[in-house]
Amino acid sequence: MVDCCFGGTGCAVWSTERVRPRGRGSRVGEVTLGAEDRVIWRDGEFIAWADATVHVLAQSLQRGSLAFDYMAVHRPSRGPAVFRVDDHIRRLFNTCGIMGLPIAYEVDELIEATLETVRRNEGARSVRISALFPSVEVELVPQDPHIAVFIAAYDSRKDIIEGKPGKPHFAAELSLKVERVKRSRRHDLIPPQAKVAASYTPSLPAKWQARREGFDDIILLDEHDQLTEAPTSNLFLVTADGTLATPTGEQALRGITRDSVIQIARELGFAVEERSIGVDELDTAREVFMTGTSVGVWPVIRIDGEPVGNGAVGTETARLKARFDAVVAGDVPEFAHWLHPVSQSLERPENPDG
Repeated sequence: MVDCCFGGTGCAVWSTERVRPRGRGSRVGEVTLGAEDRVIWRDGEFIAWADATVHVLAQSLQRGSLAFDYMAVHRPSRGPAVFRVDDHIRRLFNTCGIMGLPIAYEVDELIEATLETVRRNEGARSVRISALFPSVEVELVPQDPHIAVFIAAYDSRKDIIEGKPGKPHFAAELSLKVERVKRSRRHDLIPPQAKVAASYTPSLPAKWQARREGFDDIILLDEHDQLTEAPTSNLFLVTADGTLATPTGEQALRGITRDSVIQIARELGFAVEERSIGVDELDTAREVFMTGTSVGVWPVIRIDGEPVGNGAVGTETARLKARFDAVVAGDVPEFAHWLHPVSQSLERPENPDG
């Protein structure tokens, strides 16, 4: 056993024993892993993938109060690294603060738990951390306020998508629909900075309908008919004068990839504006793209059936995408500190700029 307590109230002892592989695996380098082989961190212990469950009547399942965050694992030449792990874990704590969830851990504890989870799950490309009420409850406010934390590290395609019937939906270049009926981003409901399960439900029927109509995703509006974001990605426009514009951090989630692209764009010499953007600005935008943890920079070529610009991936979009891809590959020293090597513990990776 290894004592991995760092002084917070959620301290626990982690077992060093590997869970025995129980089924078919996917080849990842020299290691064969599948979902059946993976382990998940739950409140300080590692359990088998199949054992990471809660009761069907659990408060978070019935009420939608689960808070979460989602991280990418990249593979630069020096080895696997989690992208901006500190920022993702701090955002989880921010979500818990907004929703009043009494999470009983320290930030550093969950950073280390995240890194250890990736270490134990070879070939993982994604990490999802969830904080939830696991207890069965009658009231909306739980009688048992314990928040359980789960951390899963996995390969979305090999461990989840390939095992399901039907064809997964993915487009390298997006066709979007502006959702003009549902106003899913309202400050009097759940603010966009809270990554909580319930906040994603209102956009589900609209996105599903858009898929039936042949679109890939939707752009959501706020109560003032201003552009905000897609359900799981942030929105950027390249305006007629070449300025990069994105909705404010009050209108949309302050995405980690969004912030990364803003910093990269400024480093490349772009003028960047975070401001309210009307729907009509889509008609004059030279380029449009989305950003997200699982997709990086994602070009948009059609909106409401009409081409964006000349209907092809824009020059500036391609430039930003190439730079972002180089950053996550570890090829840009100025941003190397965003990649936390899995081999390192809580000692922070060095920033070459000091």
